[in-house]
Parts: sequence; C-alpha cells; structure tokens
Amino acid sequence: MRGLGWREIFSYVTQLKWKIFLVFIFPVSWYFVQSVAWWRILADDGVKVSILHVFLAKITGEAINTVTPVNFLGGDPYRIYVLQKKVSAKHSTSSVVVDRTMYILAVFLLLLTALTAAFFYLPMPDDWKILFALFTLFIFLAFLMLVFFQKKGMFRLITALLKKFHIKKKKLEEIEHKIHELDEQVGGFYKKHKAHFFEIMLLQYVGRFLGVVEIFLIVNLFGLNISFVHCLFMASLTILINLVFVFIPGSLGVMESGYGALFYLMKLNPAEGVAIQIVRRIRAFFWIGIGLLVILFYKPKRS
Repeated sequence: MRGLGWREIFSYVTQLKWKIFLVFIFPVSWYFVQSVAWWRILADDGVKVSILHVFLAKITGEAINTVTPVNFLGGDPYRIYVLQKKVSAKHSTSSVVVDRTMYILAVFLLLLTALTAAFFYLPMPDDWKILFALFTLFIFLAFLMLVFFQKKGMFRLITALLKKFHIKKKKLEEIEHKIHELDEQVGGFYKKHKAHFFEIMLLQYVGRFLGVVEIFLIVNLFGLNISFVHCLFMASLTILINLVFVFIPGSLGVMESGYGALFYLMKLNPAEGVAIQIVRRIRAFFWIGIGLLVILFYKPKRS
C-alpha cells in the first residue's frame, strides 16, 4: 500500500485541531434518533418515561457494548436494568428486545443500500454482480425471518431447543411462564402497531445512516475528494467487521486495517482511510467516557 506511514496518518488527524469537537458532538444526532425509536416502542405499550432517561440508558448501553467482547449481550442487559428504575421488568425487557430487533433490521437495510449502490456504482464482472444479487437476497430473507420468528415466539423456540439438548432444563422450566409473557409482549408489538413498526424501523435506519454522514463530515474536514457513496461503503465495512470480529472489543486494530485495505482497493491513499477510522476511534473513546460518567453519577429514583 502506498504512503501508509504513521507520520502521514497522524498528520491528517492533527490537522483537525479544534474541528475534531464537531466529530465529538455529532453522535448526539444518532443517539437521539435511536432513543426516540426506543421511546416510541415504550409509548406504544402505554409506558410513560422521559426521553432523557431513555437517552441516558442508550448511551450507557452503547458504552458497555463497545468495551466488552460480547457486544450488545453486555449493553442490552444494562439498558434493561437502568430502564427498570422507571418501568416494569416485563416492559423494559420487551422494549429492549424489540428495539434491538429494529436496530438489526436497520443494519440489514443499510447493507442493502450499500449493495445496491455497489451494484450500479462499481465496475465489476458479471459473476460479481450475480454474487452481489444473491447476497442482497440473503440479507433480505434474514430480515424477514427475524421478524417472523419474533412474531411466532422467538424465546419459546430458543427455550425448546435448549431443553431438547438438556441445557439448563430445570432452570428454564422454572421461568417458562416468564418467557411466554415476554414472547407475548414482543409479538404483541408487531400485531398491534403495524404502522408504528415501519416508523420505528425508519428512525433506526436514519440513526444508522447518520453514521455515513459522520464519515462524510470527517472526509470534508480533512479536505479529501471522496464521494458520499464511498462513505456509504466505509460505513458498511464497519458493520461487516463488527459482525466478524465481535469478540474483539470495538474491533480495535481490525477496523483501522480494514479501512486502509478498502482505500487501497478503491485506488485511494490507504493512510487517509486509517486516519478517518482513528478519528472515529477517538470519538468512540470520548463517548465511552461519557457513558461511564453517566453510569457513575446518574442515579435515577425508582418510580
């Protein structure tokens, strides 16, 4: 890869100076949009809770997601815990499950957007176009299956599978009625609020798409001549790397290498790609710090 040196990389980063604070504050946009989506799920269940409480629970959950190797399996239980200060355990758990589902569906939609853009934008052989079309179909089917299983009672299906293999069978039988309640609560959302389903999914998609806008913001602050479509590809690469390297907290190191490799394939300077990701990494550390401070000092009174 040409020009890939630490001096060049950090020369890009240091040239931002005070402008890096624009990158620091930009995530407020997607955290707010995603918090509104989660808040709407709660409102549809008749639960009254302030948007501020939901917003603070969101950023603390995301901070834990970033620093732990289990990703949302660490952050989402904490979100449930924080929300239970204000609402019942049943409502807090079901809302987080639905919210995470909507988030995953939005990720699928963003990948579909990127694949469609790549199909028309990138010059590729016919074999690659067929592969892209098949991959797009696979993502769309995964999208439909996730919603289908939640409607049918996803947790009951998982419980039945675990009991079949005698995994925690006795414990699962003790809490089976709670699992059924949770499935009814989650499934009820899809049955009662069909119009709101698309509204909430759109909010989550906007939240994910703002990640593309953030990359475009950094590109412009660097003064680079990189199109918005390329920024969409970078955001999609972020998703794929996070999926594959979920066991590495924040995909530390892997993401930087991935951005450098993507820029090399796009016949751009790899140092620019690594510099963009380093700025995003610094921003992530900033918001981890915010999230940890909220965990330490935000002690909501139980309603």
